[in-house]
Amino acid sequence: MRVWLLVLMMLLAACASVGWADPVVDDTVNEAAPLLDIPEGTEIFLLAAFGDSNAATPSLTDVLMLVAVDTANGQVSLLHIPRDLWVNIPGFGMDKINTAYYSGETHKVEGGGIETLRQTLIYNFGLDFDHYALMDFTGFLGVIDQLGGIRIAVDCTIQDWKLIDRYADKSVAENYEMFTLPIGVYTLDADTTLWYVRSRITSSDLDRGRRQQDVLRAIWRSVRSQDLLHTLPALWEATSQYVITDLTLTDALGYAPMGLSIDADKMEQYRFKMGTHINNALSPAPRFSNILQPEWGAIHDLLSDFITPPTANQVALRGLRIQVINAGNVNGIATVAADRLIQEGFSPEIITEATREREFTAIYDYTGQEKGSPIPTFQRLFRTTADGVIVQPDPNRTVDYKIYVGASYSGWACTRNVIQPLLLPTVTPTP
Repeated sequence: MRVWLLVLMMLLAACASVGWADPVVDDTVNEAAPLLDIPEGTEIFLLAAFGDSNAATPSLTDVLMLVAVDTANGQVSLLHIPRDLWVNIPGFGMDKINTAYYSGETHKVEGGGIETLRQTLIYNFGLDFDHYALMDFTGFLGVIDQLGGIRIAVDCTIQDWKLIDRYADKSVAENYEMFTLPIGVYTLDADTTLWYVRSRITSSDLDRGRRQQDVLRAIWRSVRSQDLLHTLPALWEATSQYVITDLTLTDALGYAPMGLSIDADKMEQYRFKMGTHINNALSPAPRFSNILQPEWGAIHDLLSDFITPPTANQVALRGLRIQVINAGNVNGIATVAADRLIQEGFSPEIITEATREREFTAIYDYTGQEKGSPIPTFQRLFRTTADGVIVQPDPNRTVDYKIYVGASYSGWACTRNVIQPLLLPTVTPTP
């Protein structure tokens, strides 16, 4: 029964993310991208994680994340790079981008895998990085263990097979259990966090990239809340065994003062979108493996946005005064709603207010603004009809919008391309 359920879920996920007649690409090498003009004071960091248990051996990079840090303003942007992106790997030809590091290490090119990955990014993106940090998933577990877990808001139920113990034999089917993480707020231990960032049986690599960004924000939030930057030498020593990096402790100490000002909730998140930046395709014969064919013009526009300081529109969104109220008597539901708004570029505040219990979410607009109004975005995120929007312009307002989150949101929060299982929860949200 377990095997048939797994096969069914894999088929559903495949149907949701891969077309039945994806085009087959050829081996034609794309033109080199023009070099991007990096703003003064902006530094680029590469974060990568491997799918095996040893970062010291060649492996495919299951996680590729670029981080742009505006050192002058303490602004951070995250960009997830899909592992199946079809690119030119200098010296090796066209392949998935997650093979770049492996190719460089295996063929012992000068500079190794990290240099091959660097040249791959320069050639295809026109973008170099200043520093890098690499780890395997065993190292990832160690980092989360050091933090004592992370607290995260889940707006799409995730269901997948989970290893019952980190030390269990991964090749034995009986060592896995079906695990469900419903919509809510949780404190995840290291093993569950790793499962959360790797799962894609009911979603895709694109959604997995979104969850990886969420976890990165949660890690940084935990570092700041525990005031770990003030004990950086001890933290560095505890985690250095897990991470391969060109940074020294002295370098890290130099970044610490700026790190204190970085707010995890104000990190800009950038991701590739299907149909805009990439499309499903198949690699040339004889492999015919699933790949993501890039739309280079759109990707270069995305990269330009990624490295550019916040636009006037982004600043305006952050400046809106938005209050979120739990009106559905569901644990953590206001936090889930607020986190979804944060990911859209807003800066909401969760408040407690005496109000009637609501089944459906209500949005109060005290601006009366029509041009450039965020109301359509709110309606999309909270599945609210026009009847759920109450416009009450107030020139003396102290808040621009109030969102009363109804009980039904706990079942409708997922507005992403993630298959939602019709199963009972198997874990309990954090109060």
